[in-house]
Amino acid sequence: MFRSLLGLLPCVGLLVPLAAEAHVIAGARVFPVTLTFDDPGMADEATLPQFVFQPGPSGQHQYNLEWEYDKTITPTFGLIYNQGWDILQQPETKLHTGLENIFISAKWQFYTNPITETVISAGIIREFAGNRATVNIGGDAYGSTAPTLYFGQGFGDLPIGLLRPLAITGEFSYIIADRRLNSAADNNGNPNSVAGGFSIQYSIPYLQSQVQDFGFPQWIAGMIPLVEFTWFSPAEAPANGLPATLMIAPGVIYMADGYQIGMEALVPGNRAAGPHVGAILQVHFFFDDLFPHTLGAPLFR
Repeated sequence: MFRSLLGLLPCVGLLVPLAAEAHVIAGARVFPVTLTFDDPGMADEATLPQFVFQPGPSGQHQYNLEWEYDKTITPTFGLIYNQGWDILQQPETKLHTGLENIFISAKWQFYTNPITETVISAGIIREFAGNRATVNIGGDAYGSTAPTLYFGQGFGDLPIGLLRPLAITGEFSYIIADRRLNSAADNNGNPNSVAGGFSIQYSIPYLQSQVQDFGFPQWIAGMIPLVEFTWFSPAEAPANGLPATLMIAPGVIYMADGYQIGMEALVPGNRAAGPHVGAILQVHFFFDDLFPHTLGAPLFR
């Protein structure tokens, strides 16, 4: 099932970028915006807002209010801004709050194949250091830089009947810390790390339009059930006790013209990811659909 992706990698240097369409589209395939990591392409869109609830041990709860804005500079290249506000609630103590560090990503959707429903992008994610005087629970005193690869692969060109609506997407990053952790003394640094995400999704809109129309009502016809996996691990020693974590997020996305709404559970995949199940809710708007000639248009065509 990875043949389309693997077959093109030796020829990446020879590829000519194709014009991006609304959302992330490859042929008849529309890839939704995943909730725990980025989608495989570049478009004009915004997450307003995303809400995360993660219960911790001993009655501790963390709430995150997050937002994102994606702006295309050319049809296949753009910039992405991410930030959030975190709230930590602990028994018998006052609330602790703080802004997350700002993340700016430069992303290039360099390959789109409508026949094989393949999208591949490359990017650099820059985390800007927080202000030491105000860093609380939401941010770090030092930043990082992360070269990142994104991909999306639909199965619609395979003769697999009702499984043709299946698709996978993924994101893989190598995080280079601004201040490397000192093995001799604690200097508040971090080890270089690896992080990634992977989703398996089944598109009912694709089923209805490309495989067989079952006459579902619109609230079902717009759904994309999926499960996402995200992981993080130090890539070198010393890790200063920073553990490898795995999170599993089953849920569903409802996609409509101009927006999508997604809900997922956050299930710890190992002990280091936490003791309890959390939740995530996302509201996302597609400016390339809502405002195609203004806010949703690339700055340079």
